[in-house]
Amino acid sequence: MPDLRTAPDEYVSDAKTVASELCLETRQFDIAPIQKSFMKSLEVNKVSEDNLSERIRMSLLYYHANLLNGLVVGTADKSEILLGHFTKYGDGGADILPIGDLHKTEVRKLGEVLGINRRIVAKKRSSKTWASHKRVDAGLGYDTTDQILGFRFDRGLDAAAISAAVRTGRAKVENVIARHDSSVHKRETPRSAESARL
Repeated sequence: MPDLRTAPDEYVSDAKTVASELCLETRQFDIAPIQKSFMKSLEVNKVSEDNLSERIRMSLLYYHANLLNGLVVGTADKSEILLGHFTKYGDGGADILPIGDLHKTEVRKLGEVLGINRRIVAKKRSSKTWASHKRVDAGLGYDTTDQILGFRFDRGLDAAAISAAVRTGRAKVENVIARHDSSVHKRETPRSAESARL
């Protein structure tokens, strides 16, 4: 479901390559006309428009799930979930998360085992949706980030111990932890007024 105004041809062709290698049926929908229709009545804001795109995709996925009596399969992995690298009720909206317990580095290893094109497996993560868009990260690759997440959330270590274990500056470790803490709302079930009181 690319927005063909901004999606590089490579993104679309890579998606088709992976689908072909896994013997999956594909349908392509350009979401640009739908988003343009929304934006006729909305204030321009790049971040909000990016989130809107993800929510349009989620709506289309659920439309087709209803149509085909199926489930929406989420693509988020454990690293993305812990860091909040998804849009609430957008690409975070799914019925099942088959790789939700695997860190990014483990998903790449799984891709290799499944025989997915090596260039695609090694491809750097990107959510670029407009020409000047760059995701703000902690300046760390997923090899290090996944270690930090594992030490913090699987073993319960503090920032100082993690910094020593992964040989990374404490400020960078704290940045990763802060990204988790600031995105808690994305992972929680919405609370009612009554449950918030308890």
